[in-house]
Amino acid sequence: MNKKLIALAVAGVISAYGVAANAADAEVSGFANIKYYVTNDSAIKNKGTATEYNSKEGKFAADGEIDVVATAGAVTARVDINLNLTGGGDSGAIEQAMFAWDLDAVTLIGGVFNNPIGYEAEDVTDMIFNYHGAVYTALDSQTKLDGDNVAGVAVAGAVGPVTLTGAFLNDLGQVSEENTFALIANYSPIAGLDLELGLATQVGNAAVGDNTIGALNTSVGDVTNFNVVYTGVENLTLGLDYLAGDVVLDSAYDLWAGYYVGSGFSVNARFSDIDLNNADVTTLVNNVATIATDLKAVGLPVGDSETTTINLTYKIAKNLKAALEVSTSDVTLLSNPSTSNDLTTLKLLATF
Repeated sequence: MNKKLIALAVAGVISAYGVAANAADAEVSGFANIKYYVTNDSAIKNKGTATEYNSKEGKFAADGEIDVVATAGAVTARVDINLNLTGGGDSGAIEQAMFAWDLDAVTLIGGVFNNPIGYEAEDVTDMIFNYHGAVYTALDSQTKLDGDNVAGVAVAGAVGPVTLTGAFLNDLGQVSEENTFALIANYSPIAGLDLELGLATQVGNAAVGDNTIGALNTSVGDVTNFNVVYTGVENLTLGLDYLAGDVVLDSAYDLWAGYYVGSGFSVNARFSDIDLNNADVTTLVNNVATIATDLKAVGLPVGDSETTTINLTYKIAKNLKAALEVSTSDVTLLSNPSTSNDLTTLKLLATF
């Protein structure tokens, strides 16, 4: 479930994906994620009217995942299936369907897999907070596949102290007859300090100067990411994840800190920020009358966004933990007044 599939595969840590290096039989793992919405301002309907109500506050929600992994010789195959509540019809979807082939000097990976760009993982079992931060949100808005996933092939190998990964993928936005090229470098100069630099190309935005046929108005063009995590002090984690786009998105970043208090308790804090390019957004407004709706539809905040999050996590048992999280966000679109939203959730995460 860890999104750092490529780097781990190069290091030979296939066991981190739930299977021993030479296992002959498939192994199954997964999780059940139960959330209770204490407060959720974004779910207010008919706001300011006599019929105002909140569609989520005081409600439970749940989702889950089943992962199947098997290794035969030098090849590991993996399929992840996401499960969601539904009122009818199909509630399952494939998250990952891929293989990792250990070729000694390099590892070849192919299929649909988690985006190697950016620090934050997709699955809740690999997340520090109950909800994703700004960088993941921005990247997820660019990847047409659900869950910030990508499709293609990647090759990873060690070059001295640096692990390099190159990927040839479908265009992030799945634009016809276009492809994405990605390059990621991982380096740990000292114990407890992990650095990553990544970039990915994609078709640009026709509405803001890129006349490429098939370009999407929601594209931010090529993206560059840098993230650093420091764990050199016992029980303390510090991190920074930064993303920049060519157009529309000036930057997105997450700055966080976590501390293990003891007796199963951890406290975490994060500040997230997304800054849009107002000139590009204005151009989009001139071309797309429904800019606010369009930005929201692809996952980007409807304007510049700042979010502060506090998270308290308690490990109840080896396979069960609870996390109470409070976040407040402010969003501003161009010169419009800012809007504020508060979100408080209690998460219970059970793994198997």
